[in-house]
Parts: sequence; C-alpha cells; structure tokens
Amino acid sequence: MNIIAADVGGTKTRLLYASSGQTTSILNETCYASTGFDDFEALLQTFITDSRLQGGDIDILMLALPGPVSSQGARLTNLPWIIEKQVLKDTFGIPEVFFINDFQASALGTLQLDKDSCIVLNRVHNTDNPLDGNKLRVAVGAGTGLGVAWLQENEAGTQSHASEGGHMDFAPADATQLELLRYMHRQYEHVSYERLLSGSGLVSLYRFFAGTEKKNIEPGWISQHAIDNADAGRALSTFVQIYGAYIGNIAMLFKPNQGIYITGGIAAKISDSMQSDDFLNAYRNKGRMRTLVEQVPVYLVTEERVGVLGALSEAVKIQQVSR
Repeated sequence: MNIIAADVGGTKTRLLYASSGQTTSILNETCYASTGFDDFEALLQTFITDSRLQGGDIDILMLALPGPVSSQGARLTNLPWIIEKQVLKDTFGIPEVFFINDFQASALGTLQLDKDSCIVLNRVHNTDNPLDGNKLRVAVGAGTGLGVAWLQENEAGTQSHASEGGHMDFAPADATQLELLRYMHRQYEHVSYERLLSGSGLVSLYRFFAGTEKKNIEPGWISQHAIDNADAGRALSTFVQIYGAYIGNIAMLFKPNQGIYITGGIAAKISDSMQSDDFLNAYRNKGRMRTLVEQVPVYLVTEERVGVLGALSEAVKIQQVSR
C-alpha cells in the first residue's frame, strides 16, 4: 500500500512517500516552501511529479494541518489555503484521504524518536514520582504559530488530541512583561501566547525593546545577533523566559508523566538559549506548584521530521486496522 504523508506548515511543508506492508519503507521525502504555491493542490502535484508517481498510485493521503481540522476540510491558520477532502480525492484519484491536526501528528511523532533526537531541558531525578501511572505526553511548539496537542496511552492503544492552547491569554510574569502586554494590546484586541511565542512574536519583542517599527526584521536575524545587539539579546532572552513560563503552565495543566516535547521550527534553532537558566527558572517558577513541574520531564526535539513521521505512523495504523 502506498502512502503520502505531509506536515503542512505556514513556512514549509514536508512530504514523504512510503510503501507499507509488513514493514514501512520511505521512498521519497521532500520539503517545500509553502508560500511558493497558490494552494495545496499545486504543492501536492509537484511532489507527485518529483516522486515519479502516476494517477492512482497512492492509496492513502494523510495530512497534518495547522489549526482546527474537521473530517472534511480545513481553513489553515497561517496560510490562505482551504483544503477539502473531496477535492483531493477527485483531483488526484486517491481513495482514502485523512486529516489530522499538525500537533497531533507531532505528539504521535515523538513516539518515533530516538534518544539522539532530544535534548533534556528538565531532567527528573526523583524516583518517587507522584505522576506515576499518568500515561500522558504533550507536544508543544512555536514556529509560524504556537501549537499544543497531547497523547494518551492505555490498554486500547494510543490516541492523540488536538487543542488550540496556543491561543490562551498571555500572562506577564514581571514588570517588563506587563509593559510588553500593554504594548501588544495597542496592536491586538486579544494578546495570546502565540502573539509572542512565534516567529512574528520574536520580531514583536525586538521592536518592543528597540522602540522601532521597522518592517524588515527577520526572526533569524534576531537570534543570530543576540550576542552583539543588546535589543536582540533582550528580545531572545525574554522570548525564552515566556516560553519557559508557558511550558510550566502546560506541565501544571496536563501533569504529563511521559513528558513535554518541544517541537516547532524555532526552539531547535535557539537550543543554547533554551538550555539556559532563563528557560529553566521561568519553567520552575510556579510557587506552590514548583515541586509538581520539577517532576515533569521536558525535552527539546531536534528532529525536524517529527510531524510528518507522526502523520505517517497514523496512516500506517489506519491501513493495518482496515486489513
């Protein structure tokens, strides 16, 4: 059985073509700039052509999509695309098309990782863990947006669940962040964590500290100049502190014994800063709940393919059930 799995993002889309039977073999894998295409159909056609496939060659198409996903379609959060199941079936002749939230796919993908694909940010040393028996894990990640999903493991198997946790209200943790909230409120009626924990959020932090509204600032420039530019350094440091506080909130909300996995397109690129005291102190600064968050393992995922690997694993599971 032939499968195409895709992790569709606002910045880039990663696809793979695999053959699944007794074992699963990846036959082709490519990453495209999402903004280089007018719609997803054009991107998928390019991948099919690049993979030297013909109409009718694909049995299952599994798409991991950002934002709320229904069984029939999705309007993407950070792309001007509408993706509809029936359109894909009719256009490409694929009999089975499935949609999954992109962070559901990331959560599933964490099950495919080896130890070299993760950096431990909060290591749990206490063997008398009060969270024993809680078979939950959470995937969180800042990129073009901010995503959250969780995974429940039990005797019946593994099930992933989507959320829109990136849109929770931003809560300032100190006087500087309170001023930051006021600054952001002058631009947005609702200031969510995603407004700050994203590529555009890092740019907003730089503008806040620099007192500028320059339009040509890129997130990569800020992280690259965090050492030699004071405003870039403060922006990155504050970004990491807000990230740590947010991950601590997730730890209190879910109490995931299996850990929190930080994915997304930003964290791995600033891994040194994510391993700093800025992150860990903000993560643990939960007052009476400090002991609880200290017992939740936190990992930084360095494997960029985690989302598409999760989408593939879900497609393989569907294929095995249908046999």
